[in-house]
Amino acid sequence: MRTSLAAVRVLVGTAIRVDPPRAVLVLTLTPLINILAGGQPIGIQWMVDGATGRQLGQAVAGALLLVVITIAAHQITSVATDLRLVLEQRVALEFDRRLITVCAGRAHIDHFQDAEFLDAAELVRQRRGQLGGALSAFVENVNLMARFVGSAGLLALANPVLALLPLFVVPLAFAIRWQSRLVSTAEQAGAETDRLRRSMFSLATDPAAARELRLYRLSGEIGARHRAAFAAASGPREAARLKGALAVAAGWLLYSIGLVSGLFLVARAVIDGTASAGQAVLVVLLGTRLVIATTGLGWLFGWLRRTLDTIGLYLRLVRYAEDADESRETDRPSRGDLVLHGVSFSYPGRPVPALGPIDLRLPAGSTVAVVGDNGAGKSTLVALLAGLYPPSSGSITLAGRNLADTPPQLWRRDIAACFQDFCRFEFSAGETVGVGDLTKLGDPDAVAGALAAAGAADVVAGLPSGVDTQLGRTLPGGTDLSAGQWQKLALARARMRTEPALVLLDEPAASLDPDSEAELLRRLLAAGPTRAVITVIVSHRFTTVREADLIVLLDKGELVEVGTHAELIARDGRYAHMYALHAAAYTSAAEGEVAAGMHSDLVVDPRQVALHGADGDVQAAGDLPVGQSAAGQ
Repeated sequence: MRTSLAAVRVLVGTAIRVDPPRAVLVLTLTPLINILAGGQPIGIQWMVDGATGRQLGQAVAGALLLVVITIAAHQITSVATDLRLVLEQRVALEFDRRLITVCAGRAHIDHFQDAEFLDAAELVRQRRGQLGGALSAFVENVNLMARFVGSAGLLALANPVLALLPLFVVPLAFAIRWQSRLVSTAEQAGAETDRLRRSMFSLATDPAAARELRLYRLSGEIGARHRAAFAAASGPREAARLKGALAVAAGWLLYSIGLVSGLFLVARAVIDGTASAGQAVLVVLLGTRLVIATTGLGWLFGWLRRTLDTIGLYLRLVRYAEDADESRETDRPSRGDLVLHGVSFSYPGRPVPALGPIDLRLPAGSTVAVVGDNGAGKSTLVALLAGLYPPSSGSITLAGRNLADTPPQLWRRDIAACFQDFCRFEFSAGETVGVGDLTKLGDPDAVAGALAAAGAADVVAGLPSGVDTQLGRTLPGGTDLSAGQWQKLALARARMRTEPALVLLDEPAASLDPDSEAELLRRLLAAGPTRAVITVIVSHRFTTVREADLIVLLDKGELVEVGTHAELIARDGRYAHMYALHAAAYTSAAEGEVAAGMHSDLVVDPRQVALHGADGDVQAAGDLPVGQSAAGQ
């Protein structure tokens, strides 16, 4: 009950906030219509009593009352309906805006790791259309409730015994409420399975998955899993609906007994002469209105309950939204060393930390490479540096200032980033790059500079309309790109901010060819040291990282080694072993192709291999003269 009242307050408050005049009119005209409509049976009673008693004045008065009330109610209903439809659209738009704020506007993204949030978000996503319709459900329930109360009051005036009739509705109301609660509980319990079902559907309809689905003949398997997930989620829901339906049927049976008993008493009074024919007609009309109101309430209350449950889920999501802390510092931090002091992080619901605790200093102006196996914690470290997650323990400081004292949104203004799972914004090509700095979104020179800095100018040059080309498949005439082209645009987006304090590149070359990767690294190394910019590169390719000023090796969330490439090779530890394996793979591939005669003139890029000397030490291939064949050694 408390949750429902809170949902009603949110609904009515939202309607009044988005359009006060229209909301007030809708909420006042609705009960007014039913107050007026309550006079219609009285007009009919006067007409019947006037006709049977040969009282022309009474009959005419009843007819006039009936006509005036009918016309007035019709006109007011028409106006109220138009007002309500517009208000409903505005309320729906406001809820959409708030949901966007809750999901995308929160400073951190740890709520996307919370199963409770994901389940609530899934249900709200499924029922999103009900948020606007909740206003109609509420108004219609108020409408029918007013009709019910008015009819019950007039029945009591006609015969005091009939005042007991509304009591027969109480069990029905409780049955409807119980049914709604059962269904809502079943839906919430099946939210996780529904997410799985939606995932299977998205997979089956995603063009990116089309090749593998056909190659491995997975369409039947995906369809079977989709059906199984639907059955697992829908079974409890259908059982809940059946239980509720039986309870509602019992409530209707009890109410029908009460209504028939009341009509029997009135019919007997007319036969005995203690009630007029007009009163009998009045009771029949009011009884009919009561049945219509009760029937409507039975359906609409379930609708209202469902929409209020949806608003209740929305309120659960709102709990995750952060209020701005005005007490925190609002000036942007200075440039300097970025230092992690005993930082650790655990994802919600996971007992083992994904990272740390670690202590690490990233010097200002340095290029830092982060390497490690899958699951080592590299992307988690990047997310912490970007302020996307708050550390579970420890602190991160920039130039001696704790970033916890700076709003994450403010800190992120000084960050440029390209993530491994980058977004494919289906805007124009220029906008896809320009959103990297909204202050320069419409600046063609800034976009052109970012494209050139990322080596992505050729991507846009090859598009039908250049920077004005619509990208993606969503809109007609859109141009889709290859994975490498999308990644180049994502890199250009990261270069829109020309003076960041921190550049984060999480697998920036995952979709690029080796030549493009080498060119990307060259550009980064050429630009980084000239400014007080910290550049962090996450990569599995050791050719990408050996020229970095500092290399950080992570393993299972722990900091294993830190140093320059030369220092780590000389240390002959985990990094040296991984580098040797990586280099040996390149060398073996090159030697195998030469031996097979595939490339008799093959020359191995000296930046991409390392050779084992006779003494077992690792010799960097970069020490070889440029152009010398690895096989010739």
